[in-house]
Amino acid sequence: MPRWADAYGPLDRLSPATCAAVRVLELAGGPDPHIAPGRTALLLAAYRDFTRRPGGVLLVVPSAMPSCPGCAYDDVTVVRDGLQAVYLALPGRPRAEFGRLLAGLDAVFRRRTLPEPAVGLTVGAWTDPDGTPAPWWRRRRYADAPA
Repeated sequence: MPRWADAYGPLDRLSPATCAAVRVLELAGGPDPHIAPGRTALLLAAYRDFTRRPGGVLLVVPSAMPSCPGCAYDDVTVVRDGLQAVYLALPGRPRAEFGRLLAGLDAVFRRRTLPEPAVGLTVGAWTDPDGTPAPWWRRRRYADAPA
């Protein structure tokens, strides 16, 4: 592996080849603001930390300042959005390996969080601004949601 590819250290349980692919992607950047040098490691750590919290059921906590680029990641669903952006941008084998890592974390996230009930929601409540359906991780129960 080239020295520059390991500049930020290894990524959470990923092979050196996949780490290098993520580093190339991060250094190239692009239109997605979630992809930046060193960010993938932070996102993986935040997602894993959330799933390892003590207790039983976990509730998603919204960011106090969602318009702040760094503070937005206080909401684990924004963290998962970032991981999805990395996953979709990776090529072939690195994408498959990254997807397997995400699948394991997602299984814990699904098991430890509650789905948001559809009762009382307005039409379009689970759609993104462009009208596409929001991903499953955006449809989990938030701590400030009514019971």
